[in-house]
Amino acid sequence: MNPEAPSIKAIILRHKATLAAAVAIVLVLVGVMVAAALPSARAGALSDSSTCSAWSSATGAQQAAYARLYVNEHLGGATAHAGAIETALNTACNHAAYLGEADDVSVVAALNHAF
Repeated sequence: MNPEAPSIKAIILRHKATLAAAVAIVLVLVGVMVAAALPSARAGALSDSSTCSAWSSATGAQQAAYARLYVNEHLGGATAHAGAIETALNTACNHAAYLGEADDVSVVAALNHAF
């Protein structure tokens, strides 16, 4: 080992402020990522007022639950299948996203093509 080469300990001791700033930045970034993940991890059920953005970020189970709810509440439990509602919502919300309106259009409005 070269006696003139600085050790990691020597580098850390010479650059305490830089190291502290780097550690602080990493902690802030980790905090932001955790905070962004929390709402999606505890997201509740979708409702008629949910936006297409919420539909797109919902889990498959949440989408299926809302489709069953929609069939029961809006179609009176008619013969329409929840799978057809999910497909229709995917198509309509994709169209709303294409138009740049996914944050403004509710899932019911999307199903009624009111965008």
